[in-house]
Amino acid sequence: MTRLHLVLPFACLLFAGCPGDPPPASPLPGWPQQRSVARHGITWTFSTPMTVGEFVNGDPWVLGPVHLVAIDPACAVVGERTVHGAMVDPDPSTLQHGYDSALFGQWAERHYEPSRNAALGIGKEHPLVLQPGQSLVSVASTKAPEKNQPQIDVAAVLSCVDKPPPKDAFRPPYCKATAAQKKVRFREADLDWRVLPELKPVAGMPTADAEAAKFEKLWLDHFPSWVGRFAHPCQAMPDYGRDLAAETGSGALLLCSKGTKADKRLLLLRFVQFGIDCEAIVRNGGSWPGNGGHGSGRKFPILFAGAVLHDESLLAVGKDFESERAGKRFTSYFGEDAQTFVVAETAPGEIDFGGANYTKDHLGLPEWGFSHTEDPKRDDSRWDLDYRKCCTANAWLGYGLAARAMGLVPAWHHDAFFAYLDRYQQVEKQWRAWIPWHAAMWDAHRKDL
Repeated sequence: MTRLHLVLPFACLLFAGCPGDPPPASPLPGWPQQRSVARHGITWTFSTPMTVGEFVNGDPWVLGPVHLVAIDPACAVVGERTVHGAMVDPDPSTLQHGYDSALFGQWAERHYEPSRNAALGIGKEHPLVLQPGQSLVSVASTKAPEKNQPQIDVAAVLSCVDKPPPKDAFRPPYCKATAAQKKVRFREADLDWRVLPELKPVAGMPTADAEAAKFEKLWLDHFPSWVGRFAHPCQAMPDYGRDLAAETGSGALLLCSKGTKADKRLLLLRFVQFGIDCEAIVRNGGSWPGNGGHGSGRKFPILFAGAVLHDESLLAVGKDFESERAGKRFTSYFGEDAQTFVVAETAPGEIDFGGANYTKDHLGLPEWGFSHTEDPKRDDSRWDLDYRKCCTANAWLGYGLAARAMGLVPAWHHDAFFAYLDRYQQVEKQWRAWIPWHAAMWDAHRKDL
């Protein structure tokens, strides 16, 4: 008996997808009915034609409940590796997953769980039943990932709904979330373009369409650790945190610069969708801890979406999720917040928790630490540190400037981030910006914001 057959009974029980289940819900007259839908090279096939449509960002929905009888590329065992898996409402609080048994490289074995792989063994005899309010995230695995390279090539999400959403609706978040969060909450009609600044562009900026293409495919980003980089789909997004943060900064600055609605619409839709997904991740146990060059770039899209949608839940993430250290206890939600702080006396006669080379002369200084909230003993006052200069603040200035331009500093709720970013731009000469035109925008506009 193969490994695949061994897990089938449990998979049937978990996803209610065994023979004898009731038939899928009847299609709704007047809407398109299809036997399958596809997105980014991944195809989902149903047992019967179903009512389907698209959200405003292009991701598909299906009226449910629905029986899925095939996913292409099909989940398979290649040698000792299970590839092309899928998950229903992936849990952002854990590294356990069902996407690919090689995911996370040398740490793969401890985190892959066949019971979480919704694609294992599905077929006409063992359909996967997707209920309204659920999201199915399917992946196509890379063929042969090299060391320290992502193991996922592309990911796509299929959402099951109980009624056709408005044609301009944003997709509900793909991760595990509350019933309220899984409902269709936002529409393009809700977007308030008036909150977007119109900064004067500088030379070297890409077009908004070119930047929008970088946010077209699903940014699969729900794992609460730096090793989540290995799940970042190669076709969709940068795997490294610095590069991800820099792309977020490019999208932020382009949306905050002069341009027509027609030029910026696609980027705006995709950027807001990213923010909606990130909010659900952090509100349901997820985080992006600051660790070297990892963890940054996720907070601004949430606040940005909150600003253009005038949504209090999105705007409250800064207040609700503070990355901070309190004695031996710490919380670490967003990378740039977890790495920035103001040097303080943390106990009588103790500066910065007593583990770093700070003196009373440093008190009040906006500062950076490799993983400050989790391990302040790694803080170091020396400027000439690799991660300080190569991989963090030089990727933050794009959305740091955009946050100022949009008046989001109070909502960000971590002043040390902005204070350190100002200090970094004043002190650093060689590694000011990972993307050069970000520095030009800073020089042109920071003095007025």
